[in-house]
Amino acid sequence: MSETFHQVRKLLNEEFSFHYDQIQLETKLELELGMDSREFFELINKLELLFKILINLDDIDKMMKDHVVLTIQDLVNYINKKQYSTN
Repeated sequence: MSETFHQVRKLLNEEFSFHYDQIQLETKLELELGMDSREFFELINKLELLFKILINLDDIDKMMKDHVVLTIQDLVNYINKKQYSTN
């Protein structure tokens, strides 16, 4: 598993009290973790700080429309893409 996934997993565990077993790449944020919109925006803010990136909410909205549900894998892929494009 990637370093990005490990950092996202740790953040979800420590900041949102999700158990490590609940946090897998295929885990659906809303359906399986039960994240509401307030928690989701908190997560976005924390991810921006942790990874030193700017997350465009239009990108997230497009991902949700394309995939119907947002998974941990979707976030990891997005973060990796943003980090790669800033280097």
